[in-house]
Amino acid sequence: MQLHDDNLIHNSALASLLLTTFVRAFEESSAHTERPDFLKLLLVLPIVWHQASCDEVRRRQFDTPLHAVLSDYPQIKTDFRERISAFAPVTGRALNVACATKLLRRDAGDEENPVFSINFSRWPQGSKPTKAPPEMLQAIDRLAIWYARESTAQLYSRFLTN
Repeated sequence: MQLHDDNLIHNSALASLLLTTFVRAFEESSAHTERPDFLKLLLVLPIVWHQASCDEVRRRQFDTPLHAVLSDYPQIKTDFRERISAFAPVTGRALNVACATKLLRRDAGDEENPVFSINFSRWPQGSKPTKAPPEMLQAIDRLAIWYARESTAQLYSRFLTN
């Protein structure tokens, strides 16, 4: 008997493309001087895969500061610690898939909190996330800009404190 979980495969594939999109946008918004670390990447899916948070983020202007978004819509932070824990395994699997398919590269650095960078100059044929939900891609574009402006510690403080 063979076990096959399409949900696991599809979620990991979608998450891989979403996180790759995030890393690319993050690098661009930092003028290619910064790369996101694993702890920062753990803060992406809990927003993008939470419908209410994703919808609120994608409606915001790019120049709206993150603290203003969280102040105007504090529900984004509701159960955030639990969402991080819930999405951590798929984030790890997605990063493994992205690295294995050479979309991302895990760069040398802190072993416990590695940084990731884009491993291509143009999306490889058939890999551009054109069929990803547009609201998720819009939210990712904003998150990448906001996350590039703040340290990982600042982001955790914003999301995990009242």
